[in-house]
Amino acid sequence: MKDSPSAYYIHCFAHQLQLTLVAIAKKHLNVEDFFDHVSNVLNVVGGSFKCRDLLRDHQAKKLEQLFESGEVQKGQGLHQERGLQRPGDTRWGSHFKTLDSFIVIFSSIVHVLEMIELEGSTSSDRNQAEYLLTKIKTFKFIFVLHLMLKVLAMSNELNMILQKKDQDIVNAVEFLNITKKRLQDMRENGWESLLDDVSSFCDVHDILIPKLDESYFPGKSKRKSSGVSYAHHLCVEVFFVVIDVQLQELNDRFDVVSSDLLLGMGSLNPVNSFCNFDEGKIMTLAKCYPSEFDDGKIRDLSYQLDTFIIHM
Repeated sequence: MKDSPSAYYIHCFAHQLQLTLVAIAKKHLNVEDFFDHVSNVLNVVGGSFKCRDLLRDHQAKKLEQLFESGEVQKGQGLHQERGLQRPGDTRWGSHFKTLDSFIVIFSSIVHVLEMIELEGSTSSDRNQAEYLLTKIKTFKFIFVLHLMLKVLAMSNELNMILQKKDQDIVNAVEFLNITKKRLQDMRENGWESLLDDVSSFCDVHDILIPKLDESYFPGKSKRKSSGVSYAHHLCVEVFFVVIDVQLQELNDRFDVVSSDLLLGMGSLNPVNSFCNFDEGKIMTLAKCYPSEFDDGKIRDLSYQLDTFIIHM
């Protein structure tokens, strides 16, 4: 930077996306607790061959029951066995797959924990399984599970695009903007549908649904009310805040300068007969380098670019 004041540093986009998830977990206590519980469940349920066999057997029996009742159809490639992979700290997609599997095989996870609670080899194992059951079989845990899956799903397409070696940056930046728009749409219009999904899931799995209009009591206290309803807590203090943090992180980590620089460079890409050529974006790129392009050169560049693209 001392030798060249116009030098810019742009961090790896894929890693930046992962850091947005880390930021949500650090900035929101409910999300941090949620991922702690998920991690502990993975340790317990996937901690031994016996537990993994129990999980697999319960899934198979559950699927057989669904076949017999006609709720699902048999077919090649359908209803493949689900496992619980541990999410990688630096891979966004692995968190998405873990939460997706958690929802699909939730009843099998509960079954394995109940078996450990009854038949665990040590009192520590039995107590831990009992504790995790009290945590995951709650409306709030299921709410955060569905919320984080939706947030991750919206950014997962962007994640897959950023992992492609042949991905052009113009398309990646476009998907970044699409992701932000979808998150904003979810914030404005997604509350009711999310609540319906969570309530339906809780009905199916016999999880108590609290009265949302009653006062919310934070922590274990049943005496000290927060002064807001449970619905207000979930909507304003969890739903809105999680989405707002994600949007803010995307804006901060993928800032305008980085996007302008990359879009400008992408506009100079000769692939497919300069299909991404955009004079305005190249002009914006040039203005990032005032030591190279003064006002006179900027005006000249505009005319030169018109000639350049026709010549090409």
